[in-house]
Amino acid sequence: MERLKNRFLYAIWMFSVAALAIGWQPEAEDLKVSLLTGDVGQKVEAMCILEENNVLFRQGIVATSLVQRRENEQRDEEERRKLQQLEEKRKAEEKKKKARKNVPASALNEGSRQILLRIVEAEAGDQDIRGRRLVANVILNRVRSKEFPDTVKGVVFSPRQFSPVSNGSYYDVKISKATKKAVDQALQGVDDSKGALYFMWRAGADGNNVSWFDRSLTKLFTHGCHEFFR
Repeated sequence: MERLKNRFLYAIWMFSVAALAIGWQPEAEDLKVSLLTGDVGQKVEAMCILEENNVLFRQGIVATSLVQRRENEQRDEEERRKLQQLEEKRKAEEKKKKARKNVPASALNEGSRQILLRIVEAEAGDQDIRGRRLVANVILNRVRSKEFPDTVKGVVFSPRQFSPVSNGSYYDVKISKATKKAVDQALQGVDDSKGALYFMWRAGADGNNVSWFDRSLTKLFTHGCHEFFR
């Protein structure tokens, strides 16, 4: 490699000396010299590759040109980038799946499940399966959060948090099969709540509560008659 580089530089030097000896037209000849000496590194690289290709040819191996080699390198780099992106996506999915399975142990006992069933029925008994499950997700998100009690009972019976507890309708509900299915899905890790910690029925909420939600929280999405916030 070093010998080839020295040969190439020597050839350029000889060309320059010869040109000076015979003289040349500055504008026209400068362009030729520029073409010859513009990128010494690239030319040396090309010479090295040619030499390498000659060796390969003598060994019966099909050689590649400089352009082909660069195209191959770019293609390989693109493949590596795609594989890296796929690996990062896989790790993110694994992390997300692991987080979904991290249901608080306190939520798995029958007492906590019954509380969860009642509050979901009371809050979302007129919603579809997803709407009911989302309410259960919010309860479980709160249990996981450091901002709220770490038990289902503590979350549900916190003062002024859920209107069915305040007005007593929580105690009168008849738990449906749909609610049981939704709660069981939530306990098994099905969660598309986007981390919501609050939900609100705007049409039936107190005006002061509505103002606080809009002012203090970030709205994530709406499903059915409920808006979900964080």
